[in-house]
Order: sequence, then structure tokens, then C-alpha cells
Amino acid sequence: MASTVDIPLAPEWLEWEAKIGARPVLSDSVPHMREQFDGLGKLLAEQWGEPIPGVSTKDMVTDSGLDVRVYRPDASADKLVPLGVFFHCGGYCIGGIIYEDNLVRNLCVRSQTVIVSVQYRHAPEFSAPTALNDAADATLWAVKNAESFGADSTKVYTMGASAGAALSVSTFLKLYDDGHKDLISGIVSLSPCFVHPDLVSDHAGKHTSFVNSNGVLPVIDENSMRIFYDTYNAPLDHPHIFALNYPDMSVFPKTYIAAAEFDPLRDDSVLLSEKLALAKVDHKLKTYSSLPHVFWLFPIPQSLTFFDDTAAAIRDVLSL
Repeated sequence: MASTVDIPLAPEWLEWEAKIGARPVLSDSVPHMREQFDGLGKLLAEQWGEPIPGVSTKDMVTDSGLDVRVYRPDASADKLVPLGVFFHCGGYCIGGIIYEDNLVRNLCVRSQTVIVSVQYRHAPEFSAPTALNDAADATLWAVKNAESFGADSTKVYTMGASAGAALSVSTFLKLYDDGHKDLISGIVSLSPCFVHPDLVSDHAGKHTSFVNSNGVLPVIDENSMRIFYDTYNAPLDHPHIFALNYPDMSVFPKTYIAAAEFDPLRDDSVLLSEKLALAKVDHKLKTYSSLPHVFWLFPIPQSLTFFDDTAAAIRDVLSL
């Protein structure tokens, strides 16, 4: 837990912090972060309460042995609906399906799409590019089996949060380069991470969101991201994992990017948006003011707005 330094966070966020008496921030080491995130996840599940109605779930295992959870909107049970493949947050090292169950349920119901949430493998047990390979493998599996869970394999989007948001992009790029050029129709990337702190200077002063973040910003800071990146151990010039390295941004499908003002990853989103704009890719960047990283996991009013915004973005990237 970090001290509650005076930064102009939203009153609703500060009220939530006051209730628990501290500011949550993942710190120290991956094992400690796993303990922290597990405790936080249990607290948030209790605070959110009963799962929202209108969605059915089924836990499955892919052909390669990955655990997934398939979410289907009950209101669309009699027809095929678009397919989303979701990758959880956690810096490639922590997190999982259960911690973002509330988010995915809400997006499933609000967007009326089937969503397959993927439990990709984590570092340090499985270093780079395992998470990316798992994400691509699970996406191909989901598309192959789409009709069996009521989804349309011709209307597919990738989506994720934080490291999972990076995976939503890098999975598209890997599959594109592997010859699946028309498989993914859209990307929904929620606070992605693309810039290692050691490479901030490469961006000519355009990346400032790491500055003075340590011990100040909620949830993660620069130190957190160093631990995650160093543990995942991906080459810093990797064109898929660090997608700002990709040589031809014009291949991107329609893309939606969400960012938060008080997030050390805020400018990762800004830089991606700038590159997509230069490549004339149809995309949108929405920044949520006065809020921290993955604020939507927390039971504050802005999370409900975020669910609606993101569901609308899902339908928009699919041109529905």
C-alpha cells in the first residue's frame, strides 16, 4: 500500500480509498504482487456483490491445455453474435480469469457479444513470448469453435486490460504476420503497456506518465512496471510485444484505446494513437480524467460508465 499523496484523483476514488484506509499499489516482487492482487481481488468481488444477470458462462480447456471461460449473453441465445477474445491484466506475471469476471460479464451483457476469457501462462514460470503465443493459440481455438458457443467467426475482436491490452494488439499482429490477415475485425485495448521505462527517452519527451509515479499513483507505478517487464524478459525490440516497434501500423483494424489520467501507462496509449493516426487507421482514444490504472475493477460510479463506453466501443470497432 502506498501513502495517499495529494494528487487530484476523482472524489469517488478517494472515497473508496478512505473506506479501506490505504492506497493500493502492487510492489516489491512478483510473489508479493500475487499475494496483494489476490487479496485485492477477493475484496473487490465482495464489494461488487452478486454477479450481474443475463449472462451464462462455461469453463473450458483449449486443445493446447489453456483454461478459458466462455461468456454468452442470454438475450442473444437464439442467434450467432460477434466473438471477443479477452486477455486479463497483470503485467504478464499475475492475475487471471477470476479477477476480471465482473468486467467481462458486464461487457458481455452490454455489448451482446460472446467473450472468451483466456488464462494465459505467466512469468517467471513462463517467460516471453509464452503469453503472446498462448493468446494467439487461444484466439485461433476460439474462432475454430465459435459456432459451438453461439458466436460468429467472421466478426471477431481482441480485447484486454493492461498487459492483456497489449496482448489484444500483439495477438492481432502475430496472427496477421502468421498469415491470418482477415481473422481479427477490431481491437479494444484498455490501458495497454508498450513502453519499457528504459525506452522512455526514445520518445522525444512525449512519454511523461512514469515521472514521479513511484509511491504516488494507485495500483501500479514505474517500479511495478520494471518488475513486470524484467520478469517477462521480452526483447525490447520485439515487433509484436512492444507494438510501437511494428514497421507498418497501417495493417491495424479499427481500434479503440482507453487510458486513464493518473496511470503510468497513460502515454503508452497516446503514443499508439499517434502512430495509428499517422498511418490513417480508423481508431479512437478515450482518456478518463482523474482516475488511475484499471479503475474499472473497483466499485465506483465511473466503472459503470466505463462498462457502457467500452461496450459501445466493441460494437463500433465491429461496425455494428
